Formats: sequence, C-alpha cells, structure tokens
Amino acid sequence: MSETAISGQELWSTVLPVLRERVGQATFDAVLKAAVPLAFEGGTFTLCVPNDFVRRMLEERHGPTISACLEEIIAEPVDLRMQVMETARPALDLWERTAAAATVMPTARQEFDIFETSPLNPRYTFENFVVADCNRFAHAAALQVVRNPGHSYNPLFIHSKAGLGKTHLMQAIGHSIRQQHRHMEVVYVSAENFVNQLISAIRDNRMAEFRRRYRYVDVWLVDDIQFIAAIEGPASEEEFFHTFNALSMNDKQVVIASDAPPRQLQMMNDRLRSRLEMGIVADLRCPDVETRVAILEKKAEAEGIHIPRDILEYLAKKIESNIRVLEGALLKVCAHTSLNQSPLSLAVVDEIVADYSTSPSEHRLTLKEIVEYVSERFNCPLADLVGPKRSKDIAWARQVAVYLCRELTDNSLSDIGSFFGGRDHSTILYAYNKVSEMVAEDEKVLWLMNDMKSALRDH
Repeated sequence: MSETAISGQELWSTVLPVLRERVGQATFDAVLKAAVPLAFEGGTFTLCVPNDFVRRMLEERHGPTISACLEEIIAEPVDLRMQVMETARPALDLWERTAAAATVMPTARQEFDIFETSPLNPRYTFENFVVADCNRFAHAAALQVVRNPGHSYNPLFIHSKAGLGKTHLMQAIGHSIRQQHRHMEVVYVSAENFVNQLISAIRDNRMAEFRRRYRYVDVWLVDDIQFIAAIEGPASEEEFFHTFNALSMNDKQVVIASDAPPRQLQMMNDRLRSRLEMGIVADLRCPDVETRVAILEKKAEAEGIHIPRDILEYLAKKIESNIRVLEGALLKVCAHTSLNQSPLSLAVVDEIVADYSTSPSEHRLTLKEIVEYVSERFNCPLADLVGPKRSKDIAWARQVAVYLCRELTDNSLSDIGSFFGGRDHSTILYAYNKVSEMVAEDEKVLWLMNDMKSALRDH
C-alpha cells in the first residue's frame, strides 16, 4: 500500500489493536494509548510521547515491535521516530510534585504501592468466552466459584497449554466477583510478579507489608504458577505455600492457572502439591474447528468488522493449537480489511497470515494411525478396539485409544464415536474422562500416556 493512501492518524489507529496483543495490556494502557502520531512522510512515521523516560522505554523495549506492526499493515519498510511532546514537561512536573507530597503523608493504601498487582483485562469476561466441549467443565467450575467464592471449588486449579484461555477464564472470575460481590477485594497477580515483589520485600526489609498485601484479600488469582519455584527456588515456594494456607483457612477464594496439572509440576514439593489438588482441577483442551470458528466470529464482532465465513473457516483450519495466535492473525486480517476497499480472498488471507500458520510440513495424525498404534502397543486386534467387545483388557485399550484420539487430533467427539463403531457422544466422553482421571491420580498412567503421545508424534 502506498504511504500517500493513508495518514499517520489512520495508520496509528489501525495498528493499535495489533500492538495491544503484542506488547500486553499494561504497556498499552500505560504508554501507547497516550502516544500521538505526528506524521507519516517519506517512509518515516513520527510518534509523539509524553516524556523522555517513555521515549527511551519504548525505543529500547518495544521499538522493533512497533516498527514491525506498522510494516505489516502497509507492507512497506517504515522508519520509526519518536519525539517528546513540548507540552509534556509541565504536566510531568505537576505529577512529580503530587507524588512527592504523597510520600510525606502516606495513606494505609499507599503502603502497598510497591506491591502493585496486575489489572484485569476488560476483554476477559464470561461474555467473551466461547464455551465448548474443550472447556465446558472448567467454565462451569468458574461460574460456581463466582456464585459462592471461598466455599465452592476452593481452590480452583485451571491448566492448559499456552494460548487456550486459562487467563481469560481466571480474569472472568475476577470481573464477575467484583460485580456480584462488591465488598470483596479481588487481586490478580502473575507468579513472576509475586516472586519479584517477594525478592524486593526481602531486600528492603518489608516482608510484613508484603504479607499484609496478599494474606488478607478475599479472592486471590495467581497466573502461571509453574514459575513460582522455577524463578527463585524454595524461598518463593515456601512463601506461596503460607500465603495459600492463610487464605484457605479463612475461606478466601484462590484460583490458580498453570501450563500443567499439579501432579506434573515437578518443582513443587508434595505438601504444596497436595494443597493444590484438594479443590477442583480443570483443564482446557485445544478447541475443534467449529469452536475456533466461533471464537473468530466473536472476536471479529467485537472489532466491528465483518469477515466472510469461509475466511474464518480457513483461518480456523490453518491455525490449530493456540487461540492467542489465532486471534492475532484475525486482528491482522481486520487491519488489512479496514485499510483496503477490495474484498478479501483466500489467497490474500494466506499471504497476510503466512507467519502465523501451522507448518504445512507438520504431519497430522489420523484416527486410524492412533488406533493402529494402540492395537500394536496393547497387542489387541484393531477390529476388537472399534468393535462391540467389552472384556476388561479390550475396554481399557479402547479407552486409551479414545483418549489419545481426543488429545492428538482435531476431531470432535462425534467424529471419534463414528470411527469407533458408531458409539455416541456420551460414551466417547466417558472414556476420555475415565483416562483423564487416571492420568491425574496414577503416576504410572501419566507416564504411559506421555510415552505414547511422544511415540505417536514421532510416528
């Protein structure tokens, strides 16, 4: 696209939604929303920022990301320049004077300023969460937590691979509790921030304040718990354990998100792991094609842009394993649509999202390949696995095959049921849940399933 076809303001307005996904909500709200596009001339995009600190921070940390986003939108090289607004300094002086005054007479609330928690993303609500078989149980558990925080499903432990919606669901709980239980204090924090604040508190001799900050809240939402011990080791794990205990003993709600179930968090000691398992453990799986299309439809609707159904289906089939990546690709398509009058085609979309797409060389496992592998591994005839026989050894092998088909393919429960001799949706779901429960409870089954998954992926 020629740069004369778009003004600096138009380009910046178009790129902002994409940047929000790339740099994170905190950075977006703190600095990018306040930045003002000055000009876009001769391949140079000039951005005005409030002060020199913001300029240095953006140039050092996010300059390449901003440039890349601009270039993706216009499909041309862009030279990004930043300059400080001339009127920014008086406002900054006023802010500094106010801040200095505040340090003289701190309020009770200000003692926690150094232990700042993350704000809830306004887009992560139950209304924006697409419910399907892959997340139905976790969604139902989250709603129950909102109805009776601290008493039902406490703690709630949500786990999934990256980009499948666990942070969305966790923050939706926070939003709803704030709306329905206005007297409750809800605190959301990532494990990384929790550990960083703990280190600062130890260094500055402020452990008493740190503990008051986290041990007297009503609802504690902790994201990416797998990093607790990985970042700092036993000290952070021990502090988390005591904070968790203090809240649980006082019927305060704890919701935890992780990339793995408690049993697979190798850095956690048994005492802490048992506490994490004493509530409800719910997982989010990769959504099937139909669910991914529904997610894209809701996202496009939120952006106020109509994308044809065949384009959405194409994107859903192209990007399978990460909803965050899928939504990022859609945002790029939406940006292209808002800047161009010509209709979208599959060829154009394929070019736009080439960097997001699943590698065409990646082998996709089929139901037949999985069942043949299980048949060989368990020394069980293929005809018996998909047939009506119900002897104990065949039933177990069949349940394992169903579990692996659900975990390793994009097929719906109905598709899997049809392959297994026309079994209905509920029968397949029962088999899958049965093995899932055993994976969570029996370490031998866990290792068996992981070994079989690895063998099949290398098949």
